[in-house]
Parts: sequence; C-alpha cells; structure tokens
Amino acid sequence: MTESLSRVISRFIISTDYDNLPTEVVDKMKTSLFHSLMVSIFGSDTNHGKAAVELAKVEESKEDGATILVDGAKATRSGAAFANSKLMHATNQSDSYRMLIHPGPCIIPAVLAGAELGSCSGKDVLSAMAVAYEVESRLAGDFIPSVQARGFRSSPIFGTLGSAVATGKLLGLNQDQMVTAVALASTFTGGTNEGPRSGGREMMFHEPQATRNGLMAALLARENVKGSETSLEGDAGFYNAFVGNNKGELSYVFNGPNIVSLDSVIEELGERWELMHVVPKLYPTAGYNCPVIELMTEIRSAHELSVQDIEKITVDMNWLETSYPSPAFPNPSRTAPGVASTHYFTAYTCINGSYPPLRQRIEAGEESLGNEDAVLELLKKVNVIGHKDRKAFAPRITIEMAGGNVYQGEYQGEELEWDFATETRRLENLFGDIDWPIDKLSGLLATTGALEGEASLSNLIGFCIR
Repeated sequence: MTESLSRVISRFIISTDYDNLPTEVVDKMKTSLFHSLMVSIFGSDTNHGKAAVELAKVEESKEDGATILVDGAKATRSGAAFANSKLMHATNQSDSYRMLIHPGPCIIPAVLAGAELGSCSGKDVLSAMAVAYEVESRLAGDFIPSVQARGFRSSPIFGTLGSAVATGKLLGLNQDQMVTAVALASTFTGGTNEGPRSGGREMMFHEPQATRNGLMAALLARENVKGSETSLEGDAGFYNAFVGNNKGELSYVFNGPNIVSLDSVIEELGERWELMHVVPKLYPTAGYNCPVIELMTEIRSAHELSVQDIEKITVDMNWLETSYPSPAFPNPSRTAPGVASTHYFTAYTCINGSYPPLRQRIEAGEESLGNEDAVLELLKKVNVIGHKDRKAFAPRITIEMAGGNVYQGEYQGEELEWDFATETRRLENLFGDIDWPIDKLSGLLATTGALEGEASLSNLIGFCIR
C-alpha cells in the first residue's frame, strides 16, 4: 500500500458524482432511501421515536434549521439528524449490511440535514449516499465479527464514519479535509455490546449518537485541523483499536479464512460496489430472522401441509447468526427457544403463513403478543443449528412431517438484496394499513423514484410530515 487508506478513500469520495454512478447503484440508493423514510413513519409511533423527537425540539430547536421527519419541527443539524436517526431505527426495520451494521439510520439522516441546509439537489443526495454507503460497507466488511468480539457494536462504530463521509461530501470538503473527517470520525466513534449481551437497551441510541458524531467530524474538518494520514491502518489507529490489530488478523469470521488484507478495503473501489449487498429489513426483528421469515413464507405458500402433523423443523444458519451479538459474548435469551428467538419467528410464520411487517416490535424475554399458545408449542419442535460454512442470510429450512413427508427450502444469501422495484412492490402492499395519508405515501414513492430530477428535498421531506 503506497498511499494511506483514508487518502485513497477520500479521493474516491471527492471524485464520485451522480453522473459516474452505475444505474444499479442509483437504484439501490433509492431503495435504501425509500425504505428508511417509510420506517421513520413507522418509528414515529414508538416511545423511543417520540422521546428522541421531543429531546431535539426542547434542546436543539432552531427556526431555520433542518426538518424533523413526521413532526415537521425544525432543529439544529445535529438535533434533526439525531431524531431522524432514531425514527429510522426505532422499530428495528432499518437496512442491514452483513447482518450487523445498519448504514441507513446513520447515513440518511446526515444526508437529509446536509442537503436541506445546503440546498442540494436530488443528484447530490444520491451521490452522497452512494459514497457513504460504499465506504462504510468496505471499511466494515470482513472485520465485523472481530469488532463484535472486542465488545464493540459494529453498527455505530462504522456508522460514525458513514455519517462523516456523507456530510463531508455534501459540504464539499476537499481531499485533505476529507482525510481529516475520516480521522476525526475514527476517534469519535463508540458503542459497546454489553446491552445486546445482557438485555440492556442503550443500543437504541447508538445509531443516533453515531450520526451526530459523524456530522461533527465532517464539520470540524472544515476548520483545517490536520488529521492523521494513517488514522485507519496505523499502529494505534482505528483497526488496531476496534479489531485488535492492524494486520488483518481476525478473531472471528462469518466463514472463510481468519485473515484479510487491509488492501481489500480499497480494491476495485468505484468499480465493484459492495453497497449492492445491503438488505432492507421488512420485519421488526433482528436481521438474521428476516430471511427465515421470508423462506418459511415461501415454503408455506408452495405446500399444503397440516401444522398439527409437523414432527420437526430444522433451521440451518450461519453460525454467527446463532450466537448474537458475538460468540465471545452470546445472549442466551436471543438464541434459546422463546419469544423473539429464531425459533419463535420460524414457528409463527409456519402457523400463520406469514409475519406482519407492521406488527409491534418484540424483544427477547417479553411475553408473546396475544394468544400464541400454538406458536409457543410449535417452537419446541424447532431446532436452530449454526454452521461455519453457510453464508449469512442464507438459511435452509427442513420440515419433517408425520408419515415421512419432508418439505425444504434454502436461500443462498442474496435473496433479500432488493432493488427499488421489489422494495416498492412490497411496501405498496402495506399502504392501506399505514396511518398516513395515501396521497403522501404515493407522492413519497414517486418522488424517490425520480429523485435525480428534484432541485431540492422540499417535496420529499414534505411527504414525510404529518
């Protein structure tokens, strides 16, 4: 490596604009944007969402500031981004990359605030999102399991960098300033796994705070503070701190070898787009449960079977999906049979034929919602097995029936990497059940789909205000 990682990344950020984005990348960013804006509407009815909005309005109100979604009040850049990030994360339906980072709630609120305050166009928004999603995804990559094993939660760790990149792009930072923004974000980031491990809920505010920290990193970079050139790969830099070394030695991996070259972060940058593997989570649960729900829905749709005759259901998954948040710090209530476990979502979907995306979010250890005796009984027959040779988001489900019949389905890991057409088709089916004017939902969809033609974000944001 002749140049630092942050130098190569910064040059990519500065030089990438809407006109040199591949069509499929633009489509993918529209998918993530529409998904996150819709989820912000869902999140506005949660206690977490309401609390974040109220905090921003009380502590950071600003008449000429950025818009808080749904509520419509104005706040400082940081205040609005904090509240909007919380709205996009409150129902656990944010997007996901490699299971454990959620770029949308960190990048998109930063982009919305920056574009609104900077009078940026739809093309500016799409290009800022694209470089931020790509950089965050590449920085995270194979390092995610090892970061988790250090006791850190990957989503805010890498999300701070995503927010900084997005903000810096919209601010028009030059290359040296962007290197500084990356350096500052590398030192501003944080978030531990003790909450996910023990049942604490502090993680509910990880992404909102990461968004604020990233914003501040980019804003401070305009002051021409010199950031360390090797903030990422240096001997005392980002990877050494959060992975445990700067040599690419991994303590845990999804699958494959336990060593990776740091050069992989920048290989084919701008040619191969890692952001294409981002998954929009349709269901209010941990990301690894979503493909299980989808696959079971497909199996039940394809086969007429009597639930009463099921003898055994086996779910084969990636091993890290069965030891959340990390094999180093597993949370038994997440992985043992019970409400909100993979066993639960498997059984619920098998009995009901689907799982409702607009259902209230439930957490491990909570009582079931409503009368679910049949679900709780069937989950006792569900076995969840982790494998080191299976990709994440690639479950195999086998249903064994009394009498010998066997029904099986399997994913390869890419099935939920939806494009804009698939995302809109799935969410349009929910329009009638969402407490939001149908004309605004339709307007939001149409405006997102044609965002490159928008001179500002006023129309888009208007459809997201009650």
